[in-house]
Amino acid sequence: VLLGAMGWGITNLLFGPLKEIVDLRREVQECLIIYGNLAKDAPHDERHKAAEAFRRIGAAFVARHIAAYPWVRKFCQSPLQWDIHSAGIQLIGLGNSTQFDGFSFVNASPIVFLIRMSLRLPEPEESIISRTLREHAAQPPMEEE
Repeated sequence: VLLGAMGWGITNLLFGPLKEIVDLRREVQECLIIYGNLAKDAPHDERHKAAEAFRRIGAAFVARHIAAYPWVRKFCQSPLQWDIHSAGIQLIGLGNSTQFDGFSFVNASPIVFLIRMSLRLPEPEESIISRTLREHAAQPPMEEE
């Protein structure tokens, strides 16, 4: 029983907070993919939904930074080099810009670059089909014999 309680405690105190942050990083990547090419003339509902998603995730990062155990903050900053507080503030600002300023094409924003750098998120890869079409677009069409 004692070993079980110790295992539960270690799991929840050590790995629980880190798992939450890792899950939020994944959510940021998903939102940037979903709302990254939101046009300036997109419907108000869609803009509001995107803004709320960015602000909610940003607030979650800031809250986890403020309320985190000291070792969690050090672990995120030192070996992982994640700046979750800055990423959270930038996400909140991105949400405000998306809703109120009519910000469009989020992926082209320098703020998104800073968010990706703060969380060490990779750029989404181009699909194989898109890459192949782009590579062959400059070639002349094949002639029939």
